[in-house]
Amino acid sequence: MKYTRVIRGKYYDSVTLMLAAKELQNMSEVDDASLSMTTDANLRILEAADYDISTIAPNPSDLVIAIDCTDIDPEKVFDKAIEILEKPRVHSAEEETEYTPRSLDGALSVFADANLALISIAGQYAGDVARDCLERGLNVMLYSDNVPLETEIELKQMASNKDLIVMGPDCGTAIIKGIGIGFANACPVGPVGIVAAAGTGLQEVHVQLAKLEIGVLHGLGTGGRDVRESVGGISFLSAMQALIDDEETQCLVLVGKPPSENVLEAIIKNATSCSKPVVTAFLGAAYDEDDEKNRVYYAGTLEEAAAIAAAVVKGEDVAAAKKSLKKIDHDLKNLCETKANRSGFLRGLFSGGTLAYEAQQILSDKLGVIRSNAPLDSRYKLNNSLKPEGNCIIDYGEDEFTQGRLHPMMDLAFRRERLVEQLEDKNVGVILIDVVLGYGAHPDPATEIVDAVEKARVEDYPLMIAYVCGTDQDPQNAQEQTRILEQAGFVVCRSNAQAASLAGEFASRSDR
Repeated sequence: MKYTRVIRGKYYDSVTLMLAAKELQNMSEVDDASLSMTTDANLRILEAADYDISTIAPNPSDLVIAIDCTDIDPEKVFDKAIEILEKPRVHSAEEETEYTPRSLDGALSVFADANLALISIAGQYAGDVARDCLERGLNVMLYSDNVPLETEIELKQMASNKDLIVMGPDCGTAIIKGIGIGFANACPVGPVGIVAAAGTGLQEVHVQLAKLEIGVLHGLGTGGRDVRESVGGISFLSAMQALIDDEETQCLVLVGKPPSENVLEAIIKNATSCSKPVVTAFLGAAYDEDDEKNRVYYAGTLEEAAAIAAAVVKGEDVAAAKKSLKKIDHDLKNLCETKANRSGFLRGLFSGGTLAYEAQQILSDKLGVIRSNAPLDSRYKLNNSLKPEGNCIIDYGEDEFTQGRLHPMMDLAFRRERLVEQLEDKNVGVILIDVVLGYGAHPDPATEIVDAVEKARVEDYPLMIAYVCGTDQDPQNAQEQTRILEQAGFVVCRSNAQAASLAGEFASRSDR
């Protein structure tokens, strides 16, 4: 049976809620448990899981505990949940003797030379904290999402006036002098600098360069909204100039969704006037031919951007590097043929927003209309993100799914449930997923995904295609994650672009 209880005026961070839910799920009488803040999106998710939410009013300051249990009084489970949440954290002996700052003043008293602040708090409060950091001369990496657009513009204008930079909001990845911050992969340090209005876009280029034995020195995220007309590319242009001025950076790679016309014009102007080669990968943007005279190169995919940058750094032929990516992997295609048990639509279940966007770009050329909660074209936006239609890609890292819950790269529970649903849907012929590795990500995402495959009640599985974004040096080990997925029946591709292209060969076309 399924039950809910609302705790008024109690806010907990998403990590605390995830750990509490896992502890409840370990109880033998509990089939499932979920703890989340009562946002509209979270209530819709509970409703889709057949919980009765008719008496629950949305309020992001309230906590809702949802349990599915048998052979136990649900009140005992609710009481256990509260006990877990209120249980004092046990500190190690080392932590007891180590000073942990509780304020910005305290942190600066310990790190007086700090020049960067990482902010990860609820979006409605993030602006005030970021403003305080900028006032003190600190650059800002703003991990928080759900930050109002007007706040972002104000912060970035303030930073620009002080010769500082705001990376974000919703900036989960950065690389400073080869050191990853946030979601980052274990890759070599080298001569490439990346500016990205796209978190997993930065990770994908970083990983693909590592496969080509090329390292990255700096990777500066800006947040996806930065390249819109309303923001004006303030942080993107600042980051770009910083890498142009950096003597150790030999080649720039620029990544993101298509900027506004004016922002793109400013970016290309800076690229053509600087003395360093620049590779641009604005997914879906209309380009002219490569400007070889000014060493400005245009890539259609993230993988191609990495291949071009590697060729430039190595002094190899760029055209040959591009051509090599167009070769069809017949062995992989034949493997898909043997696993394509049923015809039907494609369903992409993504944790990376840029990877989801790139997949849509590739698939729309092959399959026509691709619906999504974050579509290329607003006409194809899903009415309900919990109810996929036709050929469809869902970005589970969108704000609607991360209010009061962990990002799906850290907690796969919600995406795992959706995967079971799609595997059991007889109208689905192809499943496409990303598996993002690295520091900050789930320690074993492949096993979580395989658990969903084993849980699904189906005789003939749809074709399952995956891409593992990571390296063998990542904590999760890309080779091991690939092995786990392949043993469960997945076809694992070398890049997100290859995975999307391959998936498009086997899905039914839907132009309705």
